Amino acid sequence: MSLLRKLMVLGRGRRGADGKRSRRSEETSRGSGLGEREIPARIDSIEAEIKSLFGERNSDVIMRRVDLWTCPEVHGLLFYIEGLTDRATINAFGLEALMHGERGPVTSPLPRDPKLLVELIISHLLPAGQVSAVDDLNKVVEKVLTGEAALFIQDTRQAILFEAKGWEHRTVGEPSTEKTLRGPRESFTEVLRTNTALVRRRLKTPDLRFDGTRVGVRSKTDVVVVYIEGITDPQLVEEVKMRIASIDTDIAGDSGIIEEFIEDSPASPFPQMQYTERPDRFCAGISEGLVGIIVDTSPFALMAPANLPTFFQSAEDFYDRFPFAGTLRSLRYVAGLLALTFPAFYVAIATHHQEMLPTSLALAIAGSHLSVPFPTIVEALLMELALELIRESAVRMPDPVGQTMGFVGALLLGDAAVSAGLVSPIMVIVVAVTGLASFSIPHYSVSLAVRLLRFPLLLLASWTGLFGLTAGLVAIVLHLSGLTSLGVPYLQPLLHTGDLFKDVLWRAPVFKHRLRPGFPRPQDRVRQGSSNRQWARDDQDKEEGADGENRVRE
Repeated sequence: MSLLRKLMVLGRGRRGADGKRSRRSEETSRGSGLGEREIPARIDSIEAEIKSLFGERNSDVIMRRVDLWTCPEVHGLLFYIEGLTDRATINAFGLEALMHGERGPVTSPLPRDPKLLVELIISHLLPAGQVSAVDDLNKVVEKVLTGEAALFIQDTRQAILFEAKGWEHRTVGEPSTEKTLRGPRESFTEVLRTNTALVRRRLKTPDLRFDGTRVGVRSKTDVVVVYIEGITDPQLVEEVKMRIASIDTDIAGDSGIIEEFIEDSPASPFPQMQYTERPDRFCAGISEGLVGIIVDTSPFALMAPANLPTFFQSAEDFYDRFPFAGTLRSLRYVAGLLALTFPAFYVAIATHHQEMLPTSLALAIAGSHLSVPFPTIVEALLMELALELIRESAVRMPDPVGQTMGFVGALLLGDAAVSAGLVSPIMVIVVAVTGLASFSIPHYSVSLAVRLLRFPLLLLASWTGLFGLTAGLVAIVLHLSGLTSLGVPYLQPLLHTGDLFKDVLWRAPVFKHRLRPGFPRPQDRVRQGSSNRQWARDDQDKEEGADGENRVRE
């Protein structure tokens, strides 16, 4: 199947039997700047070429003519984009170094060979750390649009590129969607190199790999595939690279767009890739054999393959002691089940299976419905839709107003609905418990899937009671059983009973996690040595030996 997919990708955009290319292929070729464009020899021609590409009125496109402090003087053109470059770097490494210099003018004759002249300027005039010579104008434009500066030299047909990136960006702050009480407080930002540096700080190994590529015909977004050589399965890495290389779109400005292009089943409500803004969680996944994807301009990194249990794990699970972390993780599974089935279960019982309730509870439910003019299913749908409207409006409002609106809106709406006789008090309790349970799911994408599937389960429960609810749950389980992430089964960790209470349903002590999870097929399964807590075993052996001696004496 993988070979067939590769052949299909390679076959995209090829010419047909008549030798004509598709309109999309022509646009891709034109927009991506494929093919080389020779750099003119004269500075005037270079300036005209750049103006033809960027237009006459782009105020952020800077072309500064310079005369290099050589003898005789050499004419040049400095080309950069204001806002993408650092002004101090341009002045110090570009203008000052080229036009003034700390020494007197060079009195020895300059080499006439253009290549030797460029090498002389690179080695003696430009103090920048990253400098390279390019003879393709399209490549120059591509690099300048990423924040570099270009220096064209008269009659050389080459451009000297040097590092000058310095755009405005958000500093490293606290995670906003994955908050923890204990653990690191750093989060990814929208700058690619800041994110890779955060990963390097935590994984100080030369085996860490950042394989870069670009996605987007117009945006040319930098995308980095992250993995640890010797741990991550090479087939997974190649599969991710192949899927990213097959993306053919104009703009890919966020990791969510990349995720939708490369996931196995886009129509499924369940996510097949993890996303995180926490570098510590990202590094933990990479060290287990997962493949990471970092996208420039996106503060969320992707990890694959994913499975259902990973979405119920929080970063705090590994920072708290295992008795508390394991209990809270198990509570999240219960909360997820409640968020999915509680309203449908109540509707099924209240509509079709009243005989299953104790008499007092059945009378209480019946009494609360006397003043309600709607059937139970309509009542549940109204409250669920109202809860979703409150959630959505609270998210879209500014943070201080959104939090207040969420609490006050829920209280006022529930009280007003009960007072008006539109819903029963028991239904308000059911919806409130369901909302609290959905908030306990750590990952927002899974919470969205649960909220979406709650409505068809409600309709099935109102139609045939518990039989419809059971049929809906069976259909969800069957769907999850056939779901894959990069070809890895979605429920694979649940099939290994030995690991259920080690790092799936429960979190065992950290020193017992000797092996890495098996679902990403890591090349090196051993994560820890066998000598951990040897001092505790030695003390236990001493105590057992002392007890034995005491028994012998007795």
